[in-house]
Amino acid sequence: MKYIYQDSTELPVQRDFIEDLKVFIDITARVIPLENSIIELKCKHKEELHKLESRIMGMNLFEEKLGILVNKLANDIGTEDLTSCIDAVLATCSENLGRKREILDIEARKIENGASQEYQKTESKVLEVLTPFLISGIYGAEKRFELSSSTNEVSGIMEGSISGLQYYYKLWFTEEPLTVNRLIGNFNLPGWTKTGILRKEEKIKMQDLSEFLVTSLEYDSEKNIRLVFENKKSNRKFRIEGGGLNYFVYDDNREITADKELGDHIDMMSLAQIPEKVQDYLRANIRNYALSKILLDEEDAISTNQIFDCLKVVAEQYGVIVHECLAKGHNKEEITIKTEEADGTRTEKYISKSEIYTQLSEIGSEGIEIAEILGVNSRSQIKESKYLIV
Repeated sequence: MKYIYQDSTELPVQRDFIEDLKVFIDITARVIPLENSIIELKCKHKEELHKLESRIMGMNLFEEKLGILVNKLANDIGTEDLTSCIDAVLATCSENLGRKREILDIEARKIENGASQEYQKTESKVLEVLTPFLISGIYGAEKRFELSSSTNEVSGIMEGSISGLQYYYKLWFTEEPLTVNRLIGNFNLPGWTKTGILRKEEKIKMQDLSEFLVTSLEYDSEKNIRLVFENKKSNRKFRIEGGGLNYFVYDDNREITADKELGDHIDMMSLAQIPEKVQDYLRANIRNYALSKILLDEEDAISTNQIFDCLKVVAEQYGVIVHECLAKGHNKEEITIKTEEADGTRTEKYISKSEIYTQLSEIGSEGIEIAEILGVNSRSQIKESKYLIV
């Protein structure tokens, strides 16, 4: 399946852009009200706490001024007989106000604790809504994967980043040991071994490492890898690092690619195929995933209420393709792409600008701003983006 513009040039991202755009609009319509509800709750709780703090400050001020006033009055009269009365008045005042302050402090803590629980509940909903979208719906994001494996499970994390936006996923894979063979197929590396019956001589022998267990794996969008695997006894460990056609292989901590004789027996083309095989494994074997954190300019985007700003980053990426669809399409009021099957059959998919604008404007001012970034009203100007990659 190939995705092309109406002028038959390929889309920079080979995905069903119309479907992704519809999903993005739906996600925006669901997330913005959630974030606004958190903001409203914070304003409400802030106002309630401010009222309590004002009452406490008023009591503190009263107690302070009462002490000054009573002492001044006693000084003006100038008799020692008033001392016990003054102490009693101030003690009674302090005792009564102390009890009241304690009650107000308890109310404030209840508000803070309740608010925290309300925020967390809604923030969890935001993560839940965004989970199926961010993992693959952001075009041009740089991604990095880290996997760890044991005899029982394979799990890991994925970090995506683009234009100040970072998002993190927890990943769970099919429940079976991850061997070298399962990850990249049959695999051999050269090693020194002693042969001979009467006189032992060291010779190079290819070692089959296919059944070694992968203990850790790192992979990124630039197709760089760091792969560590060991035998079942955990007394032999190998490490492969690199990317492109430049790889380094270690037997424990000894670099065997630096060994002239051993290095000549390493199939570098086989190593160069590892990133593609890792990518295939990731695509086929992620069993479950959950969005765990979103940052914008290194701040927690959810707790600081910046999810709308995160959506604007996504809209900028989508807006570039909207602009190209309109520029290369016949109808300037519709965003249109074509799908091309292997046999050459083409099918058009489209969505109108007015439909997008109507859906987004129903969200409110935030939706209208997203519509302008996408370029679906006459005043919009699309910014060029350097992040669009296949």
